[in-house]
Amino acid sequence: MKIKIGVTFVLIVLIISISTVEAIHNINEDETPSSGLANITQTYEQTEIEMKNYIGKINDKSLPFYGYNTWKTEELVQGPVSFNPATPGIIDQIAPTTSNSFISGATWALGKWYGCEFSLGEGDPFIWTINTVIGEMSVIGSYDMEETNLSFNGLAYDYISGKMYGCSNTALYRVNMNTGASSFVGNFGISDGVMIAITFDESGNLYGTELTTDCLYLINTLNGKATKVGNGLGIDINFAQDMAFDIDNEILYLSAYTISPVKEGALYTCNKFTGVAEKVGTFQEAAEITGFAIPYCGIPQINPSTISGGILRIGESKIKASVKNIGGLPCTNVTLKIANKRSIILSVGSKEIIPTLNPGETVEVSTSMLIGFGFLTKTLIVTVTESSCGKTESIPKNALMFGLLWAC
Repeated sequence: MKIKIGVTFVLIVLIISISTVEAIHNINEDETPSSGLANITQTYEQTEIEMKNYIGKINDKSLPFYGYNTWKTEELVQGPVSFNPATPGIIDQIAPTTSNSFISGATWALGKWYGCEFSLGEGDPFIWTINTVIGEMSVIGSYDMEETNLSFNGLAYDYISGKMYGCSNTALYRVNMNTGASSFVGNFGISDGVMIAITFDESGNLYGTELTTDCLYLINTLNGKATKVGNGLGIDINFAQDMAFDIDNEILYLSAYTISPVKEGALYTCNKFTGVAEKVGTFQEAAEITGFAIPYCGIPQINPSTISGGILRIGESKIKASVKNIGGLPCTNVTLKIANKRSIILSVGSKEIIPTLNPGETVEVSTSMLIGFGFLTKTLIVTVTESSCGKTESIPKNALMFGLLWAC
């Protein structure tokens, strides 16, 4: 009888030990930083509860956010999706994917949704554009033409410089928007780091989120060096995910995937000064959302070197300038306005109106100025306006006056 009890005790200890090892093994699997996909096993009932708790935290917006659903669920398939930032628990499927691998990172650039696909080590990984209406995916070109097994986690476009960048686990790369080809910029300098996503803010600063430290980073676009912002996101993130700036409202968003206290995909805002994340709501079916991109308004920009005037003609002088839309959506009713330093409007008379200026497009815009007022000022303030989002840009321009001849 004593022997039987001893054997039973040993068996119980073994069972407990094996169970403990298995539990530790599973935890360690989740905690090892990985830019690949998570093994999603969430229940969907919890998603609805989480979503309801956070609805109303952020104001509604007329433009949707775009993303890429990485897993087939009961209601979604792998492919492009859209959602309202106030209700991330409701996701609209745009189309099934046609990419070879999942779209790991994305960005909004010149009115288009660009994405990079995760490299599986087989064939070329591509840069894509995605149609926001029908979900059609078009190849731009490979970002690993030299076949070095490069794999991008994130993609970001700076509308100020007009440059696009991609990131691997450890380094930053420049991306040719016409061919997809990439060139090395520099290493992030994070020990055992996995930079999972990158995005630019409204001022041209590049940010990234990293899995090993669970932190936000500010990244130097000249050498790739990453500098930690704050002491941590306040959430435990892992696996594929993305981030994007709402340029119009100056809000940083994370389409994060957390492994603690619960494994789920959810939308967060992140303070770019402290690095702390705050939850907005769980995605529908706790989906793992990558390929995150947020559209933003058109932004008219004057080329200062193109501002020119003319000779006095019947009390008016014609002024013209080249204007480019460097923003993310079309500008409408683009016009020029001329004033002096005291904000006295000098542009009176005929005024050209450009009905639509598409992203990336440049046009010449002209207006007329009363020469009587223009003759009395040495510095003009040239302003371009547009009506779709109310964006404007003003720059000073020195004028030269010779009797009745006005020119700038």
